[in-house]
Amino acid sequence: MDKIKKSILGPRLFVIAALAAAAWALVYKTGVASSDEAGIVLRLPEQVGEWRGMDLLFCPDRTCGGQFFSAQLEDPSTCPDCGAALGNMNWAERSMLPADTGLVRKYYARPGNQDGLHATIVLSGNDRSSIHRPQVCMTAAGHEIAHERVIRIPLEGRDEPLEVMVLDMLKPLARTDGAPAVYSSYYAYWFVGKDRETASHLARMAWMGYDRVFRGVSHRWAYIALAGARDPASDAHLQILANFASQLHPALLKPD
Repeated sequence: MDKIKKSILGPRLFVIAALAAAAWALVYKTGVASSDEAGIVLRLPEQVGEWRGMDLLFCPDRTCGGQFFSAQLEDPSTCPDCGAALGNMNWAERSMLPADTGLVRKYYARPGNQDGLHATIVLSGNDRSSIHRPQVCMTAAGHEIAHERVIRIPLEGRDEPLEVMVLDMLKPLARTDGAPAVYSSYYAYWFVGKDRETASHLARMAWMGYDRVFRGVSHRWAYIALAGARDPASDAHLQILANFASQLHPALLKPD
């Protein structure tokens, strides 16, 4: 039992110590430079294995809220419903995220398969608040997090697996006949910094504190998110995620 307590307590003490150091650095330390360096490229590939990507566009008008595939629009620059200028962020993201936040997203589908997935990269700007704990947004949007776990995905040519946080979610739906309905989905993510990668928000904050205190620099962090529908009676989405993420990961690496 003592060994178990020590194995749990050790990482927690590291995170607490690093966060305390970060707080000290924010208040007292000078000479911390913001860096434009990021751990990944801000780009999603057109193809991931058998998955074909399509660009998504959003109307910034809250009353409209249109979402479209760019390839299906005659004029991808303009909302066909209200005439507003289309972009890659919806109205909520535009209002919440700092102006210099980087964001790219695609919807990926496989031939003959109706269940696709959404892939998104969010890259922080000078204001590092662009990146936050995704659970906050999920619950604010009305999702219930039914299960939360980290999966470890083997990567070709690398000893350490990729760790990805997976949220199994439920969201009540309104039906015209009044019958109860629930949408079952998943939201998976991991964070990437300069020479850093983690599925833990606390670990990311700890690394940010470490870099500020001991390296005197604040790098740009990103998070990669994958989302889609799931069967509530099955964990099949975990294998889909693992296969997709293992093929996507090499395409996000910055060239040497």
